[in-house]
Amino acid sequence: MTMQELTAEQKIRQTLTGSPLVDPQFQHEGEDVVRWITGGTMPDLHVTFRREGDQITVKCATCQNILGYLPVDGEQSELLAAMRQSGHPHH
Repeated sequence: MTMQELTAEQKIRQTLTGSPLVDPQFQHEGEDVVRWITGGTMPDLHVTFRREGDQITVKCATCQNILGYLPVDGEQSELLAAMRQSGHPHH
């Protein structure tokens, strides 16, 4: 099959994976994934998450300093808001 015979979706797959038939795999979980916590007027956070038992350690994606902890099960929005307003120099 030549590139001209491929559908648009197949061309994208070919570009991303080298094969028009293979689904691309995007990393969306794990300790190396940088999460951007944004929205509203508060400063943005660029952080990584590391699950440790019943909590999640939140680290600055730039300097790896621990910014705080989140519960695995439970309310996280107030804790994230506090981290966004903490004045960390990389945010």
